[in-house]
Amino acid sequence: MNDKQHNISIFQEYYEDKPFVDRYLSTPDHAIDVIIPIIHANELWKANLMSFYREIPIHKLLIGDGGCIDDSMSIAEGFPRAQIFDHRSYKSLGYSIRKLIEAVETEWFAYIHADAYLPAGWFDAMEKHQQEYDWFGCPMQHTVMIEYNVSYGERPWAGTQMGRKKAFDSGLSRVDDDYVYRQEDYVFSDIVAKAGYREGKISDTFHYHQTMQKQTPWSRHIKSVNFDLEISPEEEIRTCMTMAKGIVKYLDPPVLAEAAVLNIDRLVEMGVFSWRDFMGWVKAENPDWVPVLKRQRLAMLPYKLKPVLRTIRNILGK
Repeated sequence: MNDKQHNISIFQEYYEDKPFVDRYLSTPDHAIDVIIPIIHANELWKANLMSFYREIPIHKLLIGDGGCIDDSMSIAEGFPRAQIFDHRSYKSLGYSIRKLIEAVETEWFAYIHADAYLPAGWFDAMEKHQQEYDWFGCPMQHTVMIEYNVSYGERPWAGTQMGRKKAFDSGLSRVDDDYVYRQEDYVFSDIVAKAGYREGKISDTFHYHQTMQKQTPWSRHIKSVNFDLEISPEEEIRTCMTMAKGIVKYLDPPVLAEAAVLNIDRLVEMGVFSWRDFMGWVKAENPDWVPVLKRQRLAMLPYKLKPVLRTIRNILGK
């Protein structure tokens, strides 16, 4: 990572107004096809495509339209040498990828997700490994841009507040230059309340709180971000079903055995089928998985029983 990439926020780079660069025009002898299966993109789709063309000498941009519900296709059509395939009748991502690979005309190609953005030097770095590998990838650096509600419980609502100065007159002197930092919402609400004034919360407006990595005099680096998606039962069933059956049908055991069991268990919990029913399908589709799934299920049993055992110990007072 160079100094420029380190010092400039990636979010700033996403939204910078940059001139279009078509690397193919300068290095056509290194040209490769790029394949992208897509149903919907995000607001950075155009910026992502700009990065692809800047970094890669694109012979053809091959896009599989899985039934786009946004303006992704019209945006893509504005880029040179883009070819869109109607994949709306296909049920799976895998089949769309297969058809796109079959349409590739160059010796090498790149498969890129619609929500990926390429940094400077990406293609040059990747191309160097063509003598070493025949199919390879590089690490993923996440940037998180999501809007979600947070439940603060009894905590004061902070981030954008309004107050009467007089409410702080008698208690503000309590605040020394020492420890008030991330509990400041509690501290200042307490000052107001103890002075006999009213502190509270309103809910007919809101503010956006930005969560992103930023420069700081202290060493603080984001290691991970977790968020929960609210999905319909139908989508959860589809996700678990394709995960479990895809592992069993296309992979050799024990690859992703734990993931398979977790998804099978969830489908059983949702009443989609029983373990016996699913194992019947496994026996017919790929019988090598039968003993592996049984062993994996038994191996995971103690972890599933922990909450039950904890509850029993609490009841018994142990």
